[in-house]
Parts: sequence; C-alpha cells; structure tokens
Amino acid sequence: QRDAWSSVGTTLLGVGAVGAAAFGGIIATTSSFESQMSAVQAATLSTSAEMEALSEAAKQAGKDTVFSATEAAQGIEELAKAGVSTADILNGGLAGALDLAAAGGVSVQEAAESAASALTQFSLSGEDVPHVADLLAAAAGKAQGGVTEMSQALSQAGLVAGLAIEETTGTLAAFASAGLIGSDAGTSFKSMLQRLQNPSKESAAMMDDLGLSLYDANGNMVGMSAMAG
Repeated sequence: QRDAWSSVGTTLLGVGAVGAAAFGGIIATTSSFESQMSAVQAATLSTSAEMEALSEAAKQAGKDTVFSATEAAQGIEELAKAGVSTADILNGGLAGALDLAAAGGVSVQEAAESAASALTQFSLSGEDVPHVADLLAAAAGKAQGGVTEMSQALSQAGLVAGLAIEETTGTLAAFASAGLIGSDAGTSFKSMLQRLQNPSKESAAMMDDLGLSLYDANGNMVGMSAMAG
C-alpha cells in the first residue's frame, strides 16, 4: 500500500508540475501580448474603442493564421509607425502584412516594415498595403531570392525610380531572374536610371543617334518596357 500511494503521489506531483508550467506559459503569453498592445497604443494614439478593435483583430489573427496574436500586434505597430491609419490597418493593412509574411516566410514585423517602406517611397496610402504585399510576394515568387531580398532592392531603387511600384517591382524581378538580387539589384537599377536620366555628352549623342530616350515628347517617362524594346 505504501508503494502504491508513493506511486500515486509521484504521478500527481508530475501532473501538477506540468499544469503549473502550462499555466505559467499562459501568463507569460498574455503578459507579452498586453505589453505589445501598449506599444501599439503609443504608436497609434488610438481611442479605447479603436484599441479594442485592434486587440480583437490581433487575437483573431492569432486564431486564423500561423502567427500569434503578439506577432500580429507587432505588425500593427510597424504599420502605425509608418503612418498607416487605424482604419486602414483594420480594413486590409494587417491582413496584407500577414499574407506577405506567410508567403515570404518572414516575420510579421519584417513584412509590415517592408510594405510600410514601399508606401512611403511611392507615396501610397494605407489602403494599398494588400496590393503592395501582393506585388512583393509575386515578384519574390517568380525569381531568385525572397521577400527580404526584394524589399532590400526596392528600398534602394524606390526613391529614385520615378516609376510606378508595379513597374519597379517587375523590373527588379527581371533583375533577380538574372541572378542580381537584394540591395545590389536596387543599387544597379538606381544607377542605370540615373545614367539614362543624366547621360554623359557622349552617351547622349549616341542615344540621339539611336532614337533612344527615357522620356516622350511631353516629358513623361516612357517606362521600362518601352526602354527595353
């Protein structure tokens, strides 16, 4: 009987330890989420009603996606820091960042940063986050490298490209197909455009002889497809 009760006691102690560890994990997860939502509050300056909506959106993302609620909240914070409104975050911004993270195999935070940077570079609005995410994921999926490398390339080329984001990402995808990826691709693209926009005297003369121009008669950029042709 003593042996039997000793066995039962050991088993119960083990079960209790497992339960305590699980309960401790729940407390830690809840604390992490609440801490992250405090950071969201500081970034968004949202009202209590908006914070409740953002909190529910993050929790729902934790249920519906492979990411946790805390990771979703980190994405919300990054989007807010980039100037994406609470309304736009709730109406597609967060979903776009989550989709990009899943497609590119990157963190939600990195995906949100990439999308937000593109918004700034191309003067887009928060409602365009899902479209930007689609472009980055599509470009990364059709060439070498991934979302991280495409974002690095875009960050180098976007501010000076003078092109729409669709054409810029398409061109960078073509670069990546040829093995030129990441910041090197963006720098090369930027240098190419700068030389076409401000060619040397000799290059300008040769371009005139060939009838090659980056701009049409109205001074508008003809685009990369026309230039390639």
